[in-house]
Amino acid sequence: MRAIVKKLTEKAKLSTYKTSKTHFAIFTLLVLLIFYNTLFGVVIEKVYVGIKYSFRNYRTNGDVIFIDPFGKKMALYELSSKQILDFYNYIGNFVIAVYDLKDSYIIVDRTGPYLSKMALSGELLSTVKFDRRIQASIFDGEKIYILLESGAAYTFDKNLKQLSVANFTGSPAYMFLWKGRLLGTYLWNDNYDVEFLGEKPLKIGLTTPSILVNDLLVDTRGGKVYNLATGKITKLASYISSAYYDKDSGNYYICSMSNSTVYVIKDDTVVNSFQVPFTPTQVSKIGNFIVVLSAPYNKVMVTTNGKDFTVLDTGDYPLEIFKIGNSNTSFAVYCSDSGEVYYYYF
Repeated sequence: MRAIVKKLTEKAKLSTYKTSKTHFAIFTLLVLLIFYNTLFGVVIEKVYVGIKYSFRNYRTNGDVIFIDPFGKKMALYELSSKQILDFYNYIGNFVIAVYDLKDSYIIVDRTGPYLSKMALSGELLSTVKFDRRIQASIFDGEKIYILLESGAAYTFDKNLKQLSVANFTGSPAYMFLWKGRLLGTYLWNDNYDVEFLGEKPLKIGLTTPSILVNDLLVDTRGGKVYNLATGKITKLASYISSAYYDKDSGNYYICSMSNSTVYVIKDDTVVNSFQVPFTPTQVSKIGNFIVVLSAPYNKVMVTTNGKDFTVLDTGDYPLEIFKIGNSNTSFAVYCSDSGEVYYYYF
């Protein structure tokens, strides 16, 4: 194990794992390249962050960790100040997750395959190597859960000390943590689709359970949502792309791409629904605004009542919506293919 750590540490140093002052200065300048525009009373601001194709973004106290798994780069970006706080040129072979411990990072490398702890300086502190590729990972603030393609589920503490290992019946496509219990889900499986670790797998009747938001397990292809708390299934439309839970109202907002509809669910009942002008791929709630992205059309759609919409342009392939501090009248959107963050101030 020490040999692995040493080898990876040397590779990290040779690949300029640590942020250089030159790179930091360059990307700071890039961040300053912004513009303002007013449209329908909305101020739009654009910031180039230097990371593209970051399909997994991890938020911690207003910071966003952008990961380019292809370029093997990572940037820690502060939403409020619009500044890149740290930039790393090499973080692994194909990193699918990075968790911020404030004094260090936990890095999950799918094809390494390994779990590692990295200092803020870029120095590799410790590494755990696996014999199969990593399928999924979860961090609950204290423990890291790793699912391998074999169906083995590991639990580690923040120092990468192994706490436990167990096996799912098969090889789940996804792993979630629900009320302290590890949940594995299977796609297109005729025998079972849901399995809590250590319990008998169940056949609920879901085709592709691949999103968990609060208590709702979403069957994206089949167009169903399964309430883990009540055991009830609510049928919607197929090709669900996104789900969001508003804890203040208790409402779930769920998008279907097949009919460009946003469903509002409460207590296992559809209490409202409305169509949006462009194919919806992501939904969120910011104050009274329901914000919907359309990645294929590079649009942001904003409404308060499901009837009147403000449709705004954004960068290439808008992927995720971020709340800015405590503001209820502004939000940010990360655009994956153009490596930009767009800010919208209402």
